[in-house]
Amino acid sequence: MNLSRRGLLGGVGAGLALHGSPLLATGGGARRFRVLRAGDDIGEQSVEIRAGADGALQVAVDVDLRVRILGITAYRYTMRNRETWKRGRLISMDSRTDDDGDDDYVKAKAVGDKLEIDGSVFQGSVPGDAVSTTYWSKEFLNRKTWINSQTGVPIEVTAAHLGAGRVDAPSGPIATERWNVKGANLDVILHYAAAEWVSVEFDAGGEPAIYIPTEIGSDFAQLWDGSQ
Repeated sequence: MNLSRRGLLGGVGAGLALHGSPLLATGGGARRFRVLRAGDDIGEQSVEIRAGADGALQVAVDVDLRVRILGITAYRYTMRNRETWKRGRLISMDSRTDDDGDDDYVKAKAVGDKLEIDGSVFQGSVPGDAVSTTYWSKEFLNRKTWINSQTGVPIEVTAAHLGAGRVDAPSGPIATERWNVKGANLDVILHYAAAEWVSVEFDAGGEPAIYIPTEIGSDFAQLWDGSQ
């Protein structure tokens, strides 16, 4: 996800184990985050994945953010994104976003060796190995084309390894590897613990924002490998 195009939001370590979950045994799992902007809690994001018998992954991304000033809501952002992946390829995406009253959407479908996109800002085809701006697999770093999951705009990215990092989660500090991913209207720092996505940092209207994991109940890397 690329927060946000129009509004305010531009744009396994010590103390934490990646615990197995009953969901994983039935082919899926969940990951949940609190979103902090300048240290203030502004909302949450969840990522849930279900694996089918055919190896297809059903990914649900829900985002709910609200910025308050003096107790009054100054900005709201919601996203509901549903994706299907198979053998490391994005098969379909259906995403709807309310960016403080501005509506955006993305519908994408794999056709041959391309991904056909109908979005609120971009309509056209992109390479079939393109990924979305949902960050949930470290394998995304090996792909050159990312799709803005709010508007459908394709982004040609570069990924640079920044070295060791740390995320101070409620359960304790998480030792991570930091990667800076850049492209048109995209500049984020992604944190991975081993192969697991655990955080993202970005500029939110001139203030630093970060995702803090509150639940890591499944091994997303294992789910990705199982779909290959």
